[in-house]
Amino acid sequence: MNLLFHNLFRYHDAGLLFYRIVFGASMMAHGYFKFAGGSKTLYAIGSTLAQFGVPDGFLLLGTLAAAFEMIGGFLLIIGFLSRLGALMIIGTLLVATLAAFDSGFFKWDYPSQMMFGAILLFIAGPGRYSIDSVFVKKR
Repeated sequence: MNLLFHNLFRYHDAGLLFYRIVFGASMMAHGYFKFAGGSKTLYAIGSTLAQFGVPDGFLLLGTLAAAFEMIGGFLLIIGFLSRLGALMIIGTLLVATLAAFDSGFFKWDYPSQMMFGAILLFIAGPGRYSIDSVFVKKR
């Protein structure tokens, strides 16, 4: 019972490390599989922006989405420029959430939850076990 009610703040850096690694790996995998699907998949992903009035450039937009997921995930895993990596993922998943919003709860729920995880990492930062922590001024 003590585990449930005891202050565990001394482990928060380990928790952030764990979450950064699993979340970053998941985002990298999503980006990789978009690239693995080839130009047809990347075009299809980019074409979801047509509903927002974007007239063309779908292959480039799909490529950017996949790249942001892969690069952002990698930055989170290594803990370098972590907040930039989180922002890349937040932007990508915000668009995915909005694009799927009219398709029902089960279409937009997953990208929104992943986006909230990236927001958590943006707010909390990468923690002590990161490259970013080397550049933080110690109090």
